[in-house]
Amino acid sequence: MAIGSSDFCILKLPVIMKGGIEMKSIKTLLVAGVILPAFLGASGDALAQGRLTEQEKGQRWNHESRSIIWESVYTKKPPRIDGKSDDLWRTAKPVTVIVREAIGGHHPTQVVLRALHTNDTFYLIAHWPDDTKSDMRDPYIWNNEKKDYERPSKPDDQFAVEFPMAGNFDISMLTLVKEYTADVWHWKAGRGNPIGWVDDKRHIISQKPIPHGKEYSMGGHGKVYVARIADEGRSSYYLKPKPAAFEGDLVNSFEHRQPSGSIADVRGKAVYDGKGWTLEMSRKFNTGNADDAVIDPRRDNICAIAVLNDELYWRHSVSTAITLRFVGGPADKTQALWNFDGGNEIPFGWKVAETRGRGKPARWEVISDNSAPSQPNAIAITVNENYGSTFNLLLAEGTKYKDLKVDVMVKAISGKEDQGGGPIWRAKDADNYYIARWNPLEDNFRVYFVKNGRRKQLGSAKVKTAPGIWHKIEIVHKANKIEAKFDGKKLIEFEDSTFNKPGMVGLWTKADAATAFDDFGVEEEKE
Repeated sequence: MAIGSSDFCILKLPVIMKGGIEMKSIKTLLVAGVILPAFLGASGDALAQGRLTEQEKGQRWNHESRSIIWESVYTKKPPRIDGKSDDLWRTAKPVTVIVREAIGGHHPTQVVLRALHTNDTFYLIAHWPDDTKSDMRDPYIWNNEKKDYERPSKPDDQFAVEFPMAGNFDISMLTLVKEYTADVWHWKAGRGNPIGWVDDKRHIISQKPIPHGKEYSMGGHGKVYVARIADEGRSSYYLKPKPAAFEGDLVNSFEHRQPSGSIADVRGKAVYDGKGWTLEMSRKFNTGNADDAVIDPRRDNICAIAVLNDELYWRHSVSTAITLRFVGGPADKTQALWNFDGGNEIPFGWKVAETRGRGKPARWEVISDNSAPSQPNAIAITVNENYGSTFNLLLAEGTKYKDLKVDVMVKAISGKEDQGGGPIWRAKDADNYYIARWNPLEDNFRVYFVKNGRRKQLGSAKVKTAPGIWHKIEIVHKANKIEAKFDGKKLIEFEDSTFNKPGMVGLWTKADAATAFDDFGVEEEKE
């Protein structure tokens, strides 16, 4: 359902939460059977406090009808996550997003977003106005009469970004017609922010009972089950015991610690300047964790944002759906560079394969290598149990190059049958591609094509080099002409038309070769 194009009417509905607690009747919104009170998730008590003015009763909530495109710009230098808008952010195009109260759609607030990305990481900066700085959540407050601390409810400022993971995504949580799971990055000024972390969690919405889900009865119209689940791991904060003696009139009720696991996938830091918040966040495109959404820089990604300005959940403000679009880097069809320094996982979009499905899948992994051309990491097959004519591939799915320049650094680690390896290009699939490979066991450098799983040599040169050190392979392929260089020297040149259409690029080894690669670059060759 497209939010913003529907008619809204105000209804008075009783809401009953599981556990037998009957709430007061609340005034809320019903849009074609969809209740719209909560993006981050309101508790039953909070929902019961909802109030709409007479003016609100007579109004329709019309979201901005325009499509919101949020462009992320490629950068080789990542920003520092410190809540400060440095010069690097000026290269990113700003987009202004309007957030409105989830109940009623009133009090619009402008949030200015910018985005940057490297080969494997997404960065955002958000700025929004806020008259008051609320950076403590439910602190301990000294009661001088009782000579004891109390802990009344006091919200902190918050911000969230939500990405769909599965199902039929909606900005509403209390929907009677849609079920979905979303990845939520939830920044909290009074909890994770002091040490630079954002809670990584999921929202699961269903009309059927679900584990950890709270039941909401929507006034006889049906039931909604909402689960708000923290990702696996240890959070960056925890509730500390109430002080036994006087430590001050106001004492933070949370202690901080180093987080771990999937809940610690998102970094985030915000600074308050007296007029509003400036928040920076970052997360890998692909964390490798099942409880996280994968951000694909090669396509448009849908998301939404929410802001809590010194408010409890029921009064928070939400955006309509936002289209996040990546420009340059992994999304740029003309060039790409992988240095494998973005984390411990294989880069997003890369796939392990074997030609003709022979042998067992080789174990490709990102390794720490102090000798790597771009430290600290390289990608490698470190242990390989294959043999014979098994070709081990790592393909960059989604890449599509025809005329190109490709270069890669390669280091032979070990191998009794075979050593070394090299780049693949114009690959149709795991059985059809061009390959250039260096083999220190045979003291040669060769270019082949593999068609329908069978390899044919196209050129060969004698190269006597030592394994265990880094060497550079360069290929230039324009039309039917192929030039191959090894350590800067052109050794092979020929023409071939076996594959004349754009294809994938990737990496290749044979048999039991354990090999490391670094600085794999591809650039489209212009006419």
